[in-house]
Amino acid sequence: MGLINLDIFPRSTTGKNANRRTRAAGRVPAIIYGKDRASENMELDAHSFKVVLSRMAGSSAIFRLNQEGVDDEAIALLREVQQNPVTDEILHVDLMEIPRGVDVTVEVALQVIGVNQVVKNGEGSVAMALNAIDISCRPSQLPDFLEVNIEGLELNEKIFVKDITTPAGEILTDPEALVLNIKPLAAEIIEEEEELEEGAEGEEGAEGEGEGEDKGDDKAKDKDKAKDKAKDKKDD
Repeated sequence: MGLINLDIFPRSTTGKNANRRTRAAGRVPAIIYGKDRASENMELDAHSFKVVLSRMAGSSAIFRLNQEGVDDEAIALLREVQQNPVTDEILHVDLMEIPRGVDVTVEVALQVIGVNQVVKNGEGSVAMALNAIDISCRPSQLPDFLEVNIEGLELNEKIFVKDITTPAGEILTDPEALVLNIKPLAAEIIEEEEELEEGAEGEEGAEGEGEGEDKGDDKAKDKDKAKDKAKDKKDD
């Protein structure tokens, strides 16, 4: 995604108890640091930040920081989000300021566009190999996503990273990496059937092992009975 506006607020208190009070008030403790700036304790609106995280879908995020009373625009990269492993509550956020005029490397999502006739007719489907690629560019030029046009592709045709263009910056992902291909629907059905068969064979094998153990137990019991009978005859 492109630059995201993020409101930040100064924070004068630190420590576990202060952080608990901050979170109870609907804010998230945060720290901003950078090469040419001293570290600053800040806080963010918890609800707004959670919405941003849900839209990121694993991609990197670069923020345009807005602070009341501060005119200088700052751009920052999201470096770390600490969350409660049980409740997923956001506990702390680390932001790193990006100096002006410096390129950043960010993962940008790929968006499939265009109507593919093969897919529309039910003869095939789009098999995605990559959902995002890395690009290097200025923060202000960062695209929200990069388009992958599947219109006109035939069965088994593929799109590679080298086939994708970016409006600014440079694509860093291996140009020979596969992005997607138009896969025949019949091939998908065969693969699903093979997976089901493998699963069934695994279950049968497990059952067979159990049956073997049962037969072994029965043989041992028969052997013991024969020994007992022989002993009884000897005693007589």
